[in-house]
Amino acid sequence: MNPLLQIENLRVCYGALEVIKGVSLEVASGESFAVIGPNGAGKTTLFKAVTGEVPGSSGSVRFAGQDITRMAVHQRARAGFGRTFQVARVFQGLTVLANVICSVEARLRGAGRSCGPWYAWRPAPAVVDEAEQLLADLSLAHVRPVEARFLSHGDKKRLEIALVLAQQPRVLMLDEPTAGMSHADRLAIVDLILRLRRDKGITVVMTEHDMDVIFGLADRIMVMNYGEVIAMGTPAEVRVNPLVREVYLGKEMVDA
Repeated sequence: MNPLLQIENLRVCYGALEVIKGVSLEVASGESFAVIGPNGAGKTTLFKAVTGEVPGSSGSVRFAGQDITRMAVHQRARAGFGRTFQVARVFQGLTVLANVICSVEARLRGAGRSCGPWYAWRPAPAVVDEAEQLLADLSLAHVRPVEARFLSHGDKKRLEIALVLAQQPRVLMLDEPTAGMSHADRLAIVDLILRLRRDKGITVVMTEHDMDVIFGLADRIMVMNYGEVIAMGTPAEVRVNPLVREVYLGKEMVDA
């Protein structure tokens, strides 16, 4: 495997408390890789360390062959990282369309590209067109004039993904993408992620507690407990692993 993302012996400490204990993993380009485990296993902290939100105490992170261990968050975003959160982070007071326009313009300005003349008071047509297309792709066109604060929970999650996709990431890191969603919204997010992989070739790294979502999306699964990796493999391999069964899945999930 030629990994897009490679983590070697990563450790994260909060003072004397070691939260991530020597985690190593590789994710191939185009793969869907899931990280699961009980609450407090270290999944979100691992995400934060990979995206640069918290520094690693030791170990290394490589992305597309480049050592990014000491790279700042915004530099990792420009390198190709996209990140969503357990609670969707959107511009609550802006319309859905304005949210995505802001993200498109941020990408263009960050790359030193023009997004319209400096004196213009409205977005450039090309920027609006790109934002409109993203909303159509994510089934949000019907709420384009609505302020984000009035959206349903599921639509806010989709809008957050639209903001990330506007940055044209190479890897999409999803932290609990279906948390708090209805059954219908969970199915819609699963379908969206499958379409993103198929149509855009995006690599997905995700944490998720819904095992139906995990087993429906993941090519490989890594299981964590107390900051350590206790298993890694295909969904079928993880499902029958005795230690995973004891620590996390339980007999009912294994026999399902």
